[in-house]
Formats: sequence, C-alpha cells, structure tokens
Amino acid sequence: MPELEPESELPPGVFHRVRPGQTLWRIARTYGVELESLVEANSILDPSRIVTGDMIWIPGARDTVEVGVHVPEGAAAAGEWIWPVRNGVVLSGFGAPRRSHRHGGLDIKGFAGQPVVAARSGRVVYAGAGLRGYGKTVILDHSDGIRSLYAHNSALLVRVGERVDQGQSIARIGRTGNATTEHCHFEIRVNDRRVDPSRWLSPARRAAR
Repeated sequence: MPELEPESELPPGVFHRVRPGQTLWRIARTYGVELESLVEANSILDPSRIVTGDMIWIPGARDTVEVGVHVPEGAAAAGEWIWPVRNGVVLSGFGAPRRSHRHGGLDIKGFAGQPVVAARSGRVVYAGAGLRGYGKTVILDHSDGIRSLYAHNSALLVRVGERVDQGQSIARIGRTGNATTEHCHFEIRVNDRRVDPSRWLSPARRAAR
C-alpha cells in the first residue's frame, strides 16, 4: 500500500467579516498588512467595492481584531478620506453618461475661490494645466497604489514634490478647462483605474434636479 504524503499545513491567517462603513484600506491598516496583499489574497478587482458581509482573508494574522468604521467629514482620523470641498454639493456622480464616455469622478459644486483641500495626506505628483480638459489640476499620490485628482481650479497652492496633510488647502475652486460652472472635479484612482469616490467618502448632498 503506497505511503500517503502528509497534508501540507494551511498558511497562517484569519477571515475578517466586513462591517458597514469599513474600507479595505482601513482593514489592511488595522491588521498591519499591505493593501496589495489583501487585494492579491482575495482576488479583489476593485478595492473600493467591498461589500458588508464579505469575508476577507488576512494572510499572516492569528486572531480577528476590531476594525474601525469610516468617520464622517470633520472628524476623520488621519488616513481616512474627507471631502475636498467643505459643504459641497454633488452636481454629477461617478459613471454619469457623457457624450462619448462616462464620468470618471465626482463634480462637487463650490463658490469661486473656495479652498479645495487634500482628501487624504499625500505627495504632490502633478500641479499644472497640461491635462486636456482638466484645467488647472493637482494630483496627489498616497503611497499605496492610490491617487486623488482635483481639477478645474482657478489657482494651485502646491508644487510637485511637496508633502501635504489631510485637510490642507491645495487649490481654489474655479472653472478652468472644460467646465461651465465653478466646481471641483474629484477622482480617486487605484493602480491608475478610476473608482467611485462616493464609496470612499461619507454620504453627500446632491443638487436638486
């Protein structure tokens, strides 16, 4: 009778059940693992689209831990996302149909010259007006495959290479580029792919139709 090979041990890890308001970034941070590790271990295509009740495999963890939930604007801890325009109203949401494409971000209404703030701490990797249609634009890198973009500004307050804190003013609202009214076009990109910013932020008001 052939000798059976011993069963290989499962790699250490635990399953974490997603609770309302939790983000994959916050789960990774709490367990002390890289966001990319969770994305790969769970074959996640869009880190912004985890759903309440999902079971997330945490490689290397030995016990489940309590993970905080997203905190609304004005009380967010460092590392969470806040709205780039204070008391802004969403004019156009992510995925809204346009003539030749679908909207890749949020258009947030504000008044001319109103501060646009960093939604999360990061490093300025672009500050200029060379992106077609975007007007004066700032792009921040958040060191975890995630970038945020702020477009159509009237003035830019930061330079490439500068480190900025969450809530710091980085630009002023305008209507440069392809814009018909003063607003901030806000995008979040994960590995250069646009994702729905509203899934990363607290609920917002929408303009009346």
